Amino acid sequence: MDLLLTVPGASPEEIARGIAAANEVLDRAGISALEAADGMFAIEGWDDASFADESLPTGEENEAASAWIEASRAALDACCADWPAEKRPVAADLQLVDSATQLADRPTALAMLRALTAAQDGNGEFMNSQIGILADRLAVDLDNPRDLIAAVTVAFTRLELAGFYPAEPIEPKRQAVYDAINALEAATKMPTSH
Repeated sequence: MDLLLTVPGASPEEIARGIAAANEVLDRAGISALEAADGMFAIEGWDDASFADESLPTGEENEAASAWIEASRAALDACCADWPAEKRPVAADLQLVDSATQLADRPTALAMLRALTAAQDGNGEFMNSQIGILADRLAVDLDNPRDLIAAVTVAFTRLELAGFYPAEPIEPKRQAVYDAINALEAATKMPTSH
C-alpha cells in the first residue's frame, strides 16, 4: 500500500525523499505500511478507550505502531533535511493511500471539486468524503487551512442535503460551495512559508 506524506511547503522532491525514508524504515522492520498503520490505529483506539484493559494492544500491534512512529520521524527528517530549524514542523502527516483522490494535484482537485458541485442535485443522504480530501489536497501548502477546508465541506454538505429542505432554493447553496472553493483557491495562490 502506498504512503502519502503531507508537509506544508515541501517540494515534490522533498516529499518523495520523505516517503522513501519511511518505506525504508518499514522494510527494515519487516512490517508493511498497512500493518504499521493498523498498529497505530490500535494504540489510538486504546487511548480513546481511556487505556481500558480490554482494548490493550497486542505485542505485535505495539511493534507495528513503533515502526509507524519511526517511519513518520524518518519521513520528516528526510523531507526537511535542508530546512532551517525554525521552519521545520514538529511532525509529519504520514498516511496510507486508500483513494486516488488523495493524490490529486492542485488543478485536478479544483476541477473535481467544481465538477462534484455542478453535478450535485441536493438529494444526498450522506456527506461525500471526497470533498474534504480534495479540499485538503488543495490546501496542502497552507499553514492553517482548517477554516477554509471546513467552509468547503460545510457548504457542500448543505448543498448535498438540500433535498431535506425543499422550500429553500438550491442554487444559492451551490453558489456558496463555489464561493468557498474560490476562497480556498485564492488562499493557495499565496507564497508558502518555506
